[in-house]
Amino acid sequence: MEELITSRPTGKQHNRQAPGSRTGTATRVLFVIDTLEVGGTEQSLLDTVTRLRNIQPVVCHIYSGDALKQRFIEAGIDVCSIGLQKKYGLFAACRKLKTIVNTEKPDLMVGYLTRSELVTRMVGRASHIPVIGTFVSDLYGKAYNQSLSRKARLGVSFFRFLNRITARLCKGFIANSEAIKRLNANQLRLPPGKIEVINRGRNSQQFAFRPRILFPGNPVRFLNIGRLVPVKGQRDLILAFHAFLQVYPYATLHIAGEGPERESLLALIKKQGLEHKVTLLGNCNDVPGLIQAYDCFMFPSYSEGFSGAVVEAMMSGLPVLASNIPANEEVLRHLITGYLFETASVTAITNAMIWYAGNRQLANELAVKAHEYAVQHFELERIAQNLETYLQKMIAENV
Repeated sequence: MEELITSRPTGKQHNRQAPGSRTGTATRVLFVIDTLEVGGTEQSLLDTVTRLRNIQPVVCHIYSGDALKQRFIEAGIDVCSIGLQKKYGLFAACRKLKTIVNTEKPDLMVGYLTRSELVTRMVGRASHIPVIGTFVSDLYGKAYNQSLSRKARLGVSFFRFLNRITARLCKGFIANSEAIKRLNANQLRLPPGKIEVINRGRNSQQFAFRPRILFPGNPVRFLNIGRLVPVKGQRDLILAFHAFLQVYPYATLHIAGEGPERESLLALIKKQGLEHKVTLLGNCNDVPGLIQAYDCFMFPSYSEGFSGAVVEAMMSGLPVLASNIPANEEVLRHLITGYLFETASVTAITNAMIWYAGNRQLANELAVKAHEYAVQHFELERIAQNLETYLQKMIAENV
């Protein structure tokens, strides 16, 4: 049986106003998300809410899974755990979230990910609290859906319908890139002016900038980071790397991440005879440290919400070769801050690798410019300030 639990920081860690002691100037925002498991959206939420200065955040996760919960609490964030064991259970989720809302009395609610967004909208409407929706992925795009089963595609279509008819309950939306804003505005029939673009930020202090030093004759070490799913393009990358080895036989390729495609990729590596050249590293707990061990970052994804892995490589001074999807084009400029190649083309990836191997000095110079661009546009503190300003504006408009 699910149990509603609210965990509050204690002692010196909790430097925010205690619930139940609100004043007229207090501003409370309830952030509602599916789980607090380790994932891009969850980690981004942690990084952002812990940097809010004038808003008292409360985080609620509806479904079971709380690997990051203690980190929120240690950072001084109140966490409400509903912990539903069901896959959906939307009506039960609404009842329990309504109880939390009655206790926390937020001025604004922000929903993350489809299931929690739907629940947040319904509870917000019933409680007369404004709701902000979020767009963090290319869920309805062709590239994202082409690798799904027929049943999964039907599920996406059903939730798109629910999303479309309940989107009118939101006061506004936050998209993590211009590309995601355009796609969701089109798919959900929303006026673009109702959607604010706030990128996901990265803490540049965690990613030590290190210009690469060329040592003639050293083999190239390529790195890719991403979940092992078809949309990330790792199959294309492995095939392209096989062709690249015909010209540069001493290179290596390492892929960090986990996912359902692991066995399929291992079979491909074996089939191509690349067991000693291509390594699947699994999940990595120290991405900033990992990046430092390589020469070039490969990112052949078919679809992204925000290209966070690319930004991390840019902040580290690692040359980036990436697919020319809209999300990548927002953070990278071809032959100015990196190299963009045709999406879903093995030949284009191979040619990009060959370009890098023959132009390593130029690639490193582009990486220096990329570092400067990333720090200027995607620094986490700046992103958190942008989010806080937007949320305060939405609250003020509702008074």
